[in-house]
Amino acid sequence: MKQGQDITANFPGIFIIHQKIRGNTVDHHRHEDHELFLPLQGEIQIHAEKAALKAGPGKMIYLPPQTPHSFRSDLTSQGERLILMIEATAWKKHQGGTFGPSAISASQLCKEILFQLLIHPKTKASKALIETLIQTISEMLEAAPQRDANPLHFTGQAKDPRIKTALALLEENFHRSFSIEEIARKSGLSTRSFNRLFLTELAVTPKQAMTLYRVERAKQLLRQGKGSVTDIAFEVGYQSVSQFIATFRRHTGQLPSSLLR
Repeated sequence: MKQGQDITANFPGIFIIHQKIRGNTVDHHRHEDHELFLPLQGEIQIHAEKAALKAGPGKMIYLPPQTPHSFRSDLTSQGERLILMIEATAWKKHQGGTFGPSAISASQLCKEILFQLLIHPKTKASKALIETLIQTISEMLEAAPQRDANPLHFTGQAKDPRIKTALALLEENFHRSFSIEEIARKSGLSTRSFNRLFLTELAVTPKQAMTLYRVERAKQLLRQGKGSVTDIAFEVGYQSVSQFIATFRRHTGQLPSSLLR
């Protein structure tokens, strides 16, 4: 592939670009699609709303639709990246969630699917691959640690009274099983409006907020010595101790046992 020459592939619902160019700059603009940037060589920087996102190989950047952003790629090294654009209808069809601009760890599976679609644009497996691709991206965004977000500050950050109501419900019920639809209904919002407004107010999704409440409560119980790791995992709402340990470590960088007195 020559420098500056793009390879593209178009499928129902998605458009893929394999780009090889360094020192590329694009001023503020927006798209109607969900966007994913996956650097293969060199570094990219994206300024989106209040977020300054940076990624090199091993990372990828996600932008939701209608997000004003500028793009800049590394001037000093070979620039090569995959760019994926997903139509809102395709994202919704395959159960993609609602997320803000994010820089997360790159997915090897996403990379392999994108190259498979680029190399074999007429493959009969394209529908299954696209569904897997969208669901994988959504799952990774949902699982991404929100280390800058503090649930203790959420109530002070929220301005909309409906989100304040939702936060009170989340804080009281994070330890039990309940649906986001239930919280949205009790807050006076549709599920879609609730997710979007929650994300706008707090920069996290309701599911991510629930996880943060669980992790924060677990930290308190561990430091107070209120039972074993297993006891605390069940008390804060996890049915699997291994899932609790993995989630706790992802969000804090520590094992629960390291906090246990």
